[in-house]
Amino acid sequence: MKKLLYLFLAIIIASCSSDDNDGNSNSTENYFRITANGQNYEVASNVVFFIASDITDCNGNAATEQYGEEIETASHRYSSSLSHYNLTSDFQGVSTGSYPVKGDYLENPCNLTLVLICYSRIEGISYDNFTNGIHNVTSINQISSSNNETEWAVEGNFSGTFEDSNTGETLSLTGSYRRILYTYQD
Repeated sequence: MKKLLYLFLAIIIASCSSDDNDGNSNSTENYFRITANGQNYEVASNVVFFIASDITDCNGNAATEQYGEEIETASHRYSSSLSHYNLTSDFQGVSTGSYPVKGDYLENPCNLTLVLICYSRIEGISYDNFTNGIHNVTSINQISSSNNETEWAVEGNFSGTFEDSNTGETLSLTGSYRRILYTYQD
């Protein structure tokens, strides 16, 4: 009877363990989480969006600007992109830490520059200024590698304030992201 009780307890403990992807460095899930005006929003997917490849970064390296998921609310639309080196040989030496963040479209980005974009749906408000931007890359993990392609998971957090310079209206954002990036052999 005692053995049966131990077996029952073992089954209960095993069935209660977590099986989600939070903290799983090999997961291929992307997410984009923000807090704006005290409200939390999140979107997650396994889709990787590429917009601008074959661009040159601020150091002359081949780069890609990868767009991520968008969050839509009744009053705003939030989106982001992350630039990164195309070549695995360039990307392998990248480490966690502080990286640039911009509140507008990229021109000549540096590696791991985060772009945050906020469109207001409120008539008369157009955010044209971004200040107090902070972007920290907190994790970089290689997920897989083949002869030509290497898959990476990059996680980070950010904050900043959008402003409409005509009305003075401001919107402060904080958030985090997880992006799956691909680099290629020379």
